[in-house]
Amino acid sequence: MYADGPTIRLIKSYGWHYIIIAKDGNHGSLIEAVDELDKQGKVARFFKTDPETGIKYWYRFANDVPLNKSNPVEHVNVLDFVETDKKDDRHTWSWITDIPLTEKTIEALMKGGRCRWHIENQTFNTLKKQDYHLEHNYGHGEQHLATNLAYLTVLAFLVDQLQQLGSPEFQKALKERTRGVRIHLWELMKGYFQTWLIKTWEGLFDAIISRPVAGIVPYDSS
Repeated sequence: MYADGPTIRLIKSYGWHYIIIAKDGNHGSLIEAVDELDKQGKVARFFKTDPETGIKYWYRFANDVPLNKSNPVEHVNVLDFVETDKKDDRHTWSWITDIPLTEKTIEALMKGGRCRWHIENQTFNTLKKQDYHLEHNYGHGEQHLATNLAYLTVLAFLVDQLQQLGSPEFQKALKERTRGVRIHLWELMKGYFQTWLIKTWEGLFDAIISRPVAGIVPYDSS
């Protein structure tokens, strides 16, 4: 999702709320508008320190901010969040939303925004590093091969997610044989497909779970 007018209007057309990350480099006019409101005393701040971890949290928020100069009709609520750990390393996020921002709502909204980012980040991490072979250049090219490869990759990922949600055999094979590491499960599945006659998915996963005794290849030393 992009923090722009067309995306926001599309979301609103479905009657949904939104929390969208806003990157500094893409929203100069939005930052200027917040800074101007700040000068007028219309921007609120909130500080918090976790007594157990020592992590410091800093919030700055404002409601009813014009999204950009070219489209001043669209107004959003803006939340800036900075987390400073015990080593004094700073991590910064900014979001736009249509949910009213107050000291009572900013923490829940921050967690929602970071959770969405975490889900997205973990999804791409899985697609790139768990043997789905998703590449950054998928979606580029003069023809449509790369785009179609991306579609097929995402469809395969969807099938695996459905199995992980609804198939006890898949869940057990993933958990017990590979400790949740998908790439190890794929290696087992490929090995069984190359050496066994597989008639059903249930039979495949049952074989993976039960660990049938492997045959020994005879060696002729004569």
